[in-house]
Amino acid sequence: MSGSEELMQVEEGEGQEGQEGQEEYEGEGEDPELAQMQKELAKAEQQKAELDKLNKQQGSGSAGSADGKSGGEDSELSAAAAADQAERDSRSIFIGNVDFAASVEEVQALFADCGEINAITIPVDKFTGRAKGFAYLEFADKASVLMAMEKNDALL
Repeated sequence: MSGSEELMQVEEGEGQEGQEGQEEYEGEGEDPELAQMQKELAKAEQQKAELDKLNKQQGSGSAGSADGKSGGEDSELSAAAAADQAERDSRSIFIGNVDFAASVEEVQALFADCGEINAITIPVDKFTGRAKGFAYLEFADKASVLMAMEKNDALL
């Protein structure tokens, strides 16, 4: 071999050794960090699974989980709760542009001739305590909703 060929081989060898050494160094430097990140990720996923489990138990009611019911029964309870909520929503109306000074009694007086009222909600700002300008009414039956909707544009 000529001197220039030997020099090129040595330079190529040094370049490869330097790269290998650098890869080993990077690999060694990242392994503890990577391992720590993987541990933290596994811990976070475990916590998420536990929170999901607790949320499912709360959604189906704490009594269902105390009775030792299975997951299938919990989903049936959730479906029943959703059906009940949908039925309640079908008996409820939203009333917009309610005077900020209007009281529950005034809203009840306006809609009393529509049917039996189960609940009246006038949301208020949590910081000022002032009404937000709208209300919700829940009637005892669906026919009352139709009668109340005829009062569209009525002044309160």
